[in-house]
Amino acid sequence: MNGNVVRLGYLLAISLLLSALLYFFASNWPALDRWGKIGISVSVLVLFYLVSYLVAYLLKRHSFISNWLLLAGCLSFGVSVALLGQIYNSHADSYMLFVVWLIPSLLFSFFTRYQPFYVISFVLAHLALWFFLDPSVVHVAREDAWWFMTFWIIGLFDFILFWLAYTQRLRSRAIQYLSFAAFCLALFCSSFVDVYGPFPELLYMLAGAALFFLFLKWMPNRGLLVAKSAFLGLFVIANFFWYMAEYYSEGFFALSLLVAGLLVWGAVVAIKWLKSSNRHESMWIRFFQEAFMVLVTTVASLIASVSITGFMFLVFTDSTAVLYFTFFLSVVGFLGPVVLYKGMNATVRYTLLMMGYLMGASSSIFLESGIWILFLAVAGVVWFILPSVAGRLLTQFTFLVVLGIELTDIFPHEWVMLLLFVFQMGMYVLWRGSPVLRNTSLSYALFFLLLLTEWSDHGTLLLVSNLGFFALSTFLLYWTLQRQRGSWEFGITLAFWFAFLAMKYYDFVWSLLHKSLSLLLLSLVFFAVSGWLDRRAKYEGTSEKPPIVAMKRLLLVPVILLQLVIVGYQVWSSETILAQGTLVKLELQPVDPRSLLQGDYVQLGYTISRLDSEDLQHGKNIRVVLRKQADGVYGYSGYYELDGVWNREYQAQPDDVIINGTTLGSTQVEYGIESYFVPEGTGLEAERNARFAYVKVGKKGDAILESLANQ
Repeated sequence: MNGNVVRLGYLLAISLLLSALLYFFASNWPALDRWGKIGISVSVLVLFYLVSYLVAYLLKRHSFISNWLLLAGCLSFGVSVALLGQIYNSHADSYMLFVVWLIPSLLFSFFTRYQPFYVISFVLAHLALWFFLDPSVVHVAREDAWWFMTFWIIGLFDFILFWLAYTQRLRSRAIQYLSFAAFCLALFCSSFVDVYGPFPELLYMLAGAALFFLFLKWMPNRGLLVAKSAFLGLFVIANFFWYMAEYYSEGFFALSLLVAGLLVWGAVVAIKWLKSSNRHESMWIRFFQEAFMVLVTTVASLIASVSITGFMFLVFTDSTAVLYFTFFLSVVGFLGPVVLYKGMNATVRYTLLMMGYLMGASSSIFLESGIWILFLAVAGVVWFILPSVAGRLLTQFTFLVVLGIELTDIFPHEWVMLLLFVFQMGMYVLWRGSPVLRNTSLSYALFFLLLLTEWSDHGTLLLVSNLGFFALSTFLLYWTLQRQRGSWEFGITLAFWFAFLAMKYYDFVWSLLHKSLSLLLLSLVFFAVSGWLDRRAKYEGTSEKPPIVAMKRLLLVPVILLQLVIVGYQVWSSETILAQGTLVKLELQPVDPRSLLQGDYVQLGYTISRLDSEDLQHGKNIRVVLRKQADGVYGYSGYYELDGVWNREYQAQPDDVIINGTTLGSTQVEYGIESYFVPEGTGLEAERNARFAYVKVGKKGDAILESLANQ
């Protein structure tokens, strides 16, 4: 028995168990009171760590189980913190939730050097940052200059992480790629902030050029170079469309077409010069050629295609004639030479190929005479005549886009997704050519089947597609795992398997509670089968490293205790406010979304959230005086304390209540009571009926939302 099969079974079982727990607590099952929920979450947290220690000493040949259970304990701590936020109605997806979760995750990373903890810490840090910058409950207005500086600070932070990982000072390949992606994305966003004139765009281009040559010459890396080239190409394309919207004219399109031609010519000349001046083609020259191929082909083909089409639509009034002309130009003028002229320069070939597909696909989609069938036939001919992997990948993508769009106009979308799934799954099974094409076909097949699990309007088909996806993806995981050359296929399938679990969280057809019970049963089945296979397996020696808890048991105990202390302190502080706080009645206005981790909630806006005739600086701690009105509802009294200074002389009244808040700029204040979590599916009812909120305010001004009422 392959030990990897046993390992995979335990991984899937633990993943299903964690998903079941998340779904269960997010459902906010009303049959459990808050103490029952707290007791279950803490018990699960302790149980994961306890079993991790037990497995480390009882099943020494399986250190991976102990390590994964330790990781599951860290994840369940996050679920527990999210649950406390749900129970005590703190902010949905508050950045503090992820900050609190991040603390033990960072400590585990530091003590264990276990790669999954690195990844979790990276993701949590960026989630905390995201929800701090863009809260899900309250709207925060920020200046463009602030966003520009923030993007660059985030980018520099991620670049430092990338540099540490790249130079092996931080030994984590996952962090290397994640931080580089986050760095590129942050700088890309900074270039579109409307501030300081053209400075953001120029700065981005300078930084992009510097990185291009860094990965080309000084730190040669094919993957990073191509990735950076793709971001640069996306930047140029985005700016092209922006300028097109501003200067839409024949002259603009003519100039753009000239620029696209110069780009292709310059790339061809540069590559030829490099080859002629270097008799032995070095690694960095090959990198340069590949990166330029991605950059020039993408940018030039898109600019040229849009420019030709836009120019013709401006010059000629008959749009149908323009579409026909565009279609035949794409086939005869671009795809034809690519197929017939074998000695064409690679950069020119792929630029013409992409132009032909862009113009041909777009025109055939809008023409209603069935011309799309002819286009698919042409694409099929190109597939067989042009054997290069890059050309076939582009052909496959274009073929599927046109086929999917056109068939959706004729047949129900469920059957179209099913047909595309069968088509691509057949290619994956039957194709014996390039592994890249087989892996791409597998990705498309699983993608279409995954869409079918969400888009179907027929109950039976929806059930069958969900069961079918889970069964097929699980089978492929075990099948590809045992193949000698199936590592990429296994990784693709595993990614879609986890994507399925994540997407089911937002599937409103089936309740979270029922999905939780189903996942729990599946988890038990996987545990049982994996245990049975484990007993039948024959292991030779103990090649695995000792479990983390066996090597670091004294260091990990304080981190585990810290998690319990955090949970206990949050419960104690919240219960103190509920027991001793002053009950106030506030007027509100609700809406109804779903939290990332905590389930359905009603988003609340209060009349006290706006302090009229004030000009508040963003991000300041504020203490607002609430005063009971004639109808028993508390309202803003006109007094507040900001940075220890009252806005005007304040004389306390017997019924006054002081509540803590944070300024959002201008006249807005948020108090941490803007979310009210409800059992799944009851949000609309709460939205219709709730007019008032009953809030407990503690002696120090902290508040907890207790209930909603219609009077």
